[in-house]
Amino acid sequence: MTRQFLLECLEESEERSHGNIGRRLATAPTTEAWGMMGKEWQGLIFNLLKYDAENNSASSGKGKKRVGRRGGRGDRMMMQQWDLEDIQSLLTGESDADYRLATLLMHKAMMGEDWDNNWNTILNQLRSQCESQGVHPVFHSLASTFQPVLGELGVYDSVEVEIDDDADWLESCRIDASDCELLTDLLKPPLGIQLKATQLAPLKRLHDLMVRKGGVKPQWLSRHLDSRLLEERKGSIGLLAAILASGAQLEDVKSRFEQLAIEEGIIGDISAKQVLLISIKEGNNSVWDECISLKQGNSLNDACRAHAWARTPEGGPGLSLKKLEKGLDELNSWSEIRGIEMDASEIKWAIVESMANDGESESACEHFPSLNINNNQQLRIALSLLNSSCHESVVAKLEKVIANASNLDFSILLGHEAIPVNIRLSVSELLDVSGSADQDTEEMMLELYTSTGDIKALTGLLAAHPDSAQINPHLTLVSARLIGAENDNDLLTWARLARREAFLVLSDVELPSFLSPAAFALTSLLDGGIADLEQVSSLLDSEGLQSFKQCRRAMMEDGDGLVPQPLLLKMEESVSSSEMGKIERMLFNQLILNLKLNRADSLLQIAESDTHKEAEEIIEEVLTSAPPTYRLMRNVNAQVLEHGVASGALERWYKNNNAHSMEASIATGRYAEKGGNRLEAARSYQTAATRCDNFELRQKLNKEALISYAHAGNWPEAIELLESESGLKANITDRFKLYLQVNDEADRGNLEKARSTILANVAESTIIEKKNDEGETYEVEQITHSVEGLNLHLTYPSIHRLPEEPYRGRVLAAINRVQKGRKRRGADIEQVFQKALNRKEFTEIFSVANRAADEMGPEHGLLIYERAMNSSKFDVAGLKRLSEMQRTMYSRTENVIPVRQRIHLNNLALKPLVVVDTNLLVDALAERVLRELEIEREVPMHLDSRREFHKTLLYRSQQGRIEMFIPAATRNELRNIAAIPGRMRKICGDRLIDPKLWDEKITEKSLVALADGVITEYNSWNPETGANINELVQIRRPEFETFFVDLKKVYSDITDSKISRGHSQAKRQEIEGEALYPEAGDVDIMLFSAYLADESLEGFGSILVASRDSDFTVPARALQERFGFVTVDNAQALSRYTH
Repeated sequence: MTRQFLLECLEESEERSHGNIGRRLATAPTTEAWGMMGKEWQGLIFNLLKYDAENNSASSGKGKKRVGRRGGRGDRMMMQQWDLEDIQSLLTGESDADYRLATLLMHKAMMGEDWDNNWNTILNQLRSQCESQGVHPVFHSLASTFQPVLGELGVYDSVEVEIDDDADWLESCRIDASDCELLTDLLKPPLGIQLKATQLAPLKRLHDLMVRKGGVKPQWLSRHLDSRLLEERKGSIGLLAAILASGAQLEDVKSRFEQLAIEEGIIGDISAKQVLLISIKEGNNSVWDECISLKQGNSLNDACRAHAWARTPEGGPGLSLKKLEKGLDELNSWSEIRGIEMDASEIKWAIVESMANDGESESACEHFPSLNINNNQQLRIALSLLNSSCHESVVAKLEKVIANASNLDFSILLGHEAIPVNIRLSVSELLDVSGSADQDTEEMMLELYTSTGDIKALTGLLAAHPDSAQINPHLTLVSARLIGAENDNDLLTWARLARREAFLVLSDVELPSFLSPAAFALTSLLDGGIADLEQVSSLLDSEGLQSFKQCRRAMMEDGDGLVPQPLLLKMEESVSSSEMGKIERMLFNQLILNLKLNRADSLLQIAESDTHKEAEEIIEEVLTSAPPTYRLMRNVNAQVLEHGVASGALERWYKNNNAHSMEASIATGRYAEKGGNRLEAARSYQTAATRCDNFELRQKLNKEALISYAHAGNWPEAIELLESESGLKANITDRFKLYLQVNDEADRGNLEKARSTILANVAESTIIEKKNDEGETYEVEQITHSVEGLNLHLTYPSIHRLPEEPYRGRVLAAINRVQKGRKRRGADIEQVFQKALNRKEFTEIFSVANRAADEMGPEHGLLIYERAMNSSKFDVAGLKRLSEMQRTMYSRTENVIPVRQRIHLNNLALKPLVVVDTNLLVDALAERVLRELEIEREVPMHLDSRREFHKTLLYRSQQGRIEMFIPAATRNELRNIAAIPGRMRKICGDRLIDPKLWDEKITEKSLVALADGVITEYNSWNPETGANINELVQIRRPEFETFFVDLKKVYSDITDSKISRGHSQAKRQEIEGEALYPEAGDVDIMLFSAYLADESLEGFGSILVASRDSDFTVPARALQERFGFVTVDNAQALSRYTH
């Protein structure tokens, strides 16, 4: 073998050196074959290579050269040495003649004149032996490669002795490859088969590692197997490769052995047995008899038998009880020897069945407790033991297998009298036989689920009946209130829809006997109905009852709606210590959680930073105190959308339960934004938008993604999103688009293009007349750039609290470009302002503000003060002084500054004028209707995803922080809605309303009166009246129509979305033959809001339209940029403009 290794070493070094002799020398000691040779053979090949390298170098005229500290590998190898076998040993030794002759010739070549000619006699003798006996083929290769030294060896005959595989070693291959110890022994050198060095060396290393490591796992072995060996699929080497692949549990093991099994002799026999072992392990019982018939005595056969016994077929294939018990002993013995825990349940089941058939049930009970029921045959065997001493064990196992919803035929349990009733009920539910079961059985199932608080099962059973909401409305409301948010969407949808059906028939159906009056009183309380508070109070101790009464007082109309935390804590303690049923406790806990969430909702409506933080802490507590119900989770989701709530608990819940939903992405985005990771937030909002079916919400989410991308400085993704979503173009201002585009170009290094983009935005074209040399007049277009426009761009990031760079730098570059050759008015103002700001010089700031006001308009002067106060450079006294200076300037110029130009003057704390749209007044009207019906009389709560923005508006108006105006179009539309009682009934349909009480109290007349009351309450300001007001308002109608047509694609999407929700297209305004645009009333609101925005109204800092209508919300930014009014659709949006 050593000669073969030498040849492999030479060939590999030749291949890797690509003809470079020096590299060939360096490569040889790194080959796998090198390590497999003895030192004398290493010396021979190394010196041959070195001699050849030295002589080639000399003949090429290069001569010797000094090897530097970092010289090449070939040069360094010239300094290494592996010695040839000693000459005396070669002269007198008994090694093969070809080796001795080759080594002596190498000595002779290296020694030159120092060679002793007396040694030539031995050389000649060795030549004679080689001539008569021949030489190993490797020496022909050496002669060819090293002609000057060993060329003469090429004339002798090539003779190779064929070496057979070791039969004993092959017999040792009859092993179970999962036996690590036997596998290690199999690899112990020397191996009894002929392997290449590239195969043998990795095997030797593997053996050494396995010896050091002891037991190894298949995963470890698979990582350490050499791919070159695994390529072998035939003969003894293929057998070894297959055994190792089996030990590593590779995928193609069986096909390897099947291919080898067709070979003759021991290799085919071993492989066939390995195929048997794999097949029985796979559960192929067709080989069971063949495995059992194998003789014991070697690892492979013993493993086949053991695995076969572990997979004894049902009925023990006709074997006697004695034979089966002997098989169990054999399996246990093999398992103990191997240290492997084998599952003996199959053979034990066969023994138990055999004993039960023989009437030996008591003996069968010795084995039964350790068994699990996994199939119908085992289920029948277990039932046969119900009347034995292991009755309790059988019942326990039945309960377990039913709880795991195993796919078994449980129908045989239903009529078995020895089985407890609760198990049979569980079976009825599991088999979904409620539709075919008798009424008594189904009643028992409903009672069982209710008494045990199994809400998922209760809801599932109710959902199985198409009329369950009418038949069992009380239970429907209980299940809809308590069903967990983690359940299937179909079940949750049923609970949501069935709840409304139950409301309609509740008063006509008696309360089930197994649902306590207290439980339903709690359900009514949570659903806003009139509840029997005595029943609720009966569940609490004195302290809990007192806390409950105080909670009610806080929630009453004259209370503040904020239930103090200590009261809620006392109620919790009372509930936990009181005696009550499972369902009552669950409902009471929901009442407490909803009261907490109600407090959070009230705090969010206040929309202050401190209250927002407290609300988030409450929501976090609510979500972590118990698994959230579907109703509770819907409320939290509404708070996330409406108020920007961020919750780590919500984010984790979605990750674990519904990771691919829109809500999950929004929760992740909110939480990431709160933590300052704006890039993750942006990507999460964008993902949420792709998962959103609601057009309006999708645009809102995309807008939030854009803003977060901007804060993260990720301009390329922002631009990509902007270009891919057509609706965004109307939902953000052109200035924000420009901001994104400029930053993107600047970030890419395109500074000139970024500056040109800004200049193009403020370019103004005029036609001027010139004369040529002949005195003829001609017109030319002259492009100028607005310095005022550039200054607005300069302040844009700071006003909107966006990252200022690189945008601000590009704007300054554009200003410098424009001012070249001009009076440097705008640029000078900015430079002087920055210097004044850095020096904190109030007189200089005053001077700059006055210059800006004189040269560019008073709003620019006021913005100078605004920027100074937002710069974080001044203390409280400094801010106060700047504020006084700003207010003084504003008081002089207020009458010439339109409201639309005051929107960014936050430090003036001007109140907004809010124009209220109909949809918010409808919410207020619905609230008044519910109050008239005494809905939520006991504990008013504003949850269940109801709209509360109208309350925030009224609260802010009562505080004096906003003024509200109800336009004529809104008043008329609200009165029209109120004139149709059926429409209002549908709007209020999510509350527990007694239909008889509705018919008694709610009429067209009373609804119109309530609507008038809403209008009076929500209108706190009226415009000046004048003969030409309407003309001034209507004069901009053509401009609005042009605006609508420019956004045709956006309004087309809005129209499609409205139609999908049941709106009539007939109400849409037709322009240029297409009915895609806002209805007349909404256009009137827009026209009047635009008129107000252009007026210099005293005391107002902005014109806001409070609306959730997508005609306003989707193109909100476009409307703001073009017409000067802002759309707000929730308390969070409103808070940006209130002071």
